[in-house]
Amino acid sequence: MLKVLIIDDEPWSRQVVKSLGAWEEHGMQVIGEAEDGIEGLELVEKLHPGLVITDMRMPGLDGVELLERLKHQYPEVQIIVMSGYDDFVYLKQAIRSKAVEYLLKPVDRAELNNVLSECAKERERQRLTGSPLMLMDQPLMERYLAYRQRIYDQLLALNKPAAREELEKLGRELERSVPQHQLEAMIERTARDLLLLAGEAAKTNGGVTAADAPDTPDRPDKPWPSVQAMVAGLGDHFTELINTLLEQRKNRVKLDLAEVEDYIRNHYLEQVSLEGIAAHFLVTKEHLSRAFKAATGDTVLDRITRLRMERARELIAGRDMPIKEAAGLCGYEDLAYFYRVFKKHYGITPGELRSEK
Repeated sequence: MLKVLIIDDEPWSRQVVKSLGAWEEHGMQVIGEAEDGIEGLELVEKLHPGLVITDMRMPGLDGVELLERLKHQYPEVQIIVMSGYDDFVYLKQAIRSKAVEYLLKPVDRAELNNVLSECAKERERQRLTGSPLMLMDQPLMERYLAYRQRIYDQLLALNKPAAREELEKLGRELERSVPQHQLEAMIERTARDLLLLAGEAAKTNGGVTAADAPDTPDRPDKPWPSVQAMVAGLGDHFTELINTLLEQRKNRVKLDLAEVEDYIRNHYLEQVSLEGIAAHFLVTKEHLSRAFKAATGDTVLDRITRLRMERARELIAGRDMPIKEAAGLCGYEDLAYFYRVFKKHYGITPGELRSEK
């Protein structure tokens, strides 16, 4: 199933998109919703969707900046852009970010599902074009998938000798079973597939960052010259990758969640973010997010928002301070967004709170 994330600051708009999409028919599943670009990026990092459907006009991190971040950080993610405004600036940004489609609100059911169908077809084309399975008969396909799973298991176990041994066995299988005229294409597709597999294992096993990940094995400009060359290059890559993961595990700083909570309480009125807090404590965003949620029941963003809302309520209840100024002091430059967050948190608007006093 292709995982889908919907980003829109209006809950009713997200609900409309969810109700219009024929998700199962297209092999898709909506796995999350976000009400702004900041939360959207956090969920992309956490849930790994294959498709993002996003509004363009949002408070905080708007659609233009969101698309730019997605383009550079998650180039594999497909994007569908929505906007209530026929705005050429937004259209240009959607094109630059390689969005699949630009939909005007109100979204039309048929138009949305046509685009979803194209997304599904494109994802399938990408999967099949580079897959070694397309060149295999059924018995070889089953043997390949078994070797592939064992390689993945050994990468997860950080077992260098066993990962290389399974890779060598796979190499001998390919040499024995693949016709000579298909071998060159098979080598290329198999290498690409196993590099992607190693990347997925690294993410699952603690998340090697782009800066820390070893380079793709050195190779000539022309295709791999032989199965043995591919096995040797990938074997070296697996070894370097596992060494990096082991080093990260050894050097990983133990996260003191009491210190994290103190840091949030001291900085929640600033432009603090999950990424910034993780960098401060020398851990990944994923590790911080999982550990904080497990220990407190809150996401980092939930905790920051709750502290800001409590402070905002104190300031507004005092009557003397303008609501706009109170919002700014609590980290909200966009007054309309502040009103929406406050109403969602307390069930009343800031003005209604003040009128009660």
